[in-house]
Amino acid sequence: MADDSSARPRTNTRLRGEAPAGYGAGAGEETRQRIGRYEVIKTIGKGAMGVVYKARDPLLDRIVAVKTIVSPQGVGKRVRSAYLERFQREAKAAAKMQHPAIVTIFDVGIDEEWGAPFMVLEYLPGESLADRLDRVRMPLGRAVQIALDLASAMGFAHRQRIVHRDVKPANVLHAGENRWKLADFGIARLPDSDLTQVGIFMRTPGYSPPEAIREGRYTPQADVFAWGAVFYELLSGRIPYEGPDTKTTNSYVVQGNAPPPTRHDPSIPEPLSTVTMTALQPSDRNRFKDASEAEQALREAWDRCLMQGIIHPSVLAMEETAHDKAPVRMHDPRGGRPVAPANNDSQEVTAIDSKLLSGDKPLQIESTKKNRRGEEDDDPTMLH
Repeated sequence: MADDSSARPRTNTRLRGEAPAGYGAGAGEETRQRIGRYEVIKTIGKGAMGVVYKARDPLLDRIVAVKTIVSPQGVGKRVRSAYLERFQREAKAAAKMQHPAIVTIFDVGIDEEWGAPFMVLEYLPGESLADRLDRVRMPLGRAVQIALDLASAMGFAHRQRIVHRDVKPANVLHAGENRWKLADFGIARLPDSDLTQVGIFMRTPGYSPPEAIREGRYTPQADVFAWGAVFYELLSGRIPYEGPDTKTTNSYVVQGNAPPPTRHDPSIPEPLSTVTMTALQPSDRNRFKDASEAEQALREAWDRCLMQGIIHPSVLAMEETAHDKAPVRMHDPRGGRPVAPANNDSQEVTAIDSKLLSGDKPLQIESTKKNRRGEEDDDPTMLH
């Protein structure tokens, strides 16, 4: 049974995604000098599904991120050829998506020298949302804005019948100011694709839903579950399902007994908690049908919080707070740290909300280059 004690300390260790058995990056993966036409500058990330490089495109003279993808090892040419063909087809489908909250895919291909598939992405030098959340608690307005942006990006993909399959804070990258982008759509797949026959199954503990753990089944509702887990952490600073290892965490998810985020922080408004727990329902039939429905539900819940005075206007002016300094009631003006006074005038609430959700004047966030251990992080990683 999952531990639902609000006194349990936040873990500092995120369990990573696992590559399926029989898949590997290949020898010499991290010593490359060139991938296709792209000149490797340095390795900036390594994870279960491959390696990410900072590189230069000599043709367009721009800095990009090149991500190599693990491929089947020890299989026949026919199986490998089918895998590479499907990878390119589905990665190209993802590359057609243009959305302000999705990391742009510039190119996909197969490296002739190494025989490995790769994607070329826009280079974002900021940290990941996982790194940020490991250091700080998010203020309420900012948490809602990030969740809305992610839901919008996922909803855009779902309308094109593309499922991400690995939504998690490590795949959300800082794009400057208060903007974040969802990465790794290139290893997503179409819902009815047969890529799973020789393809990729990402199991990121705590974010993969029960049906993915039991059956390897991914639908838009699977993305909704992962989005709910991310929103849960944005609100409470905690992950809904935390265990010491993958097996234990997955067993908690299958049991489906995550405590509501209000258990960790009673100041979280109930309408927002309800949205999160609906997204995290163990049965996909009881979740939002897709990310667009989740986005609409969150907008309505946020409007209710503002219009009915469920939250105090000063809460919208709060800043990010380090975990060791954050009060238990982070979103309560008496327990949080507002940076500017505000009154109860409903017109002021509407004005603040308009700026917050329109994207015209995002709240300013000072970007950092240090991880939770205080070490310098020169570049982000898109793989965890």
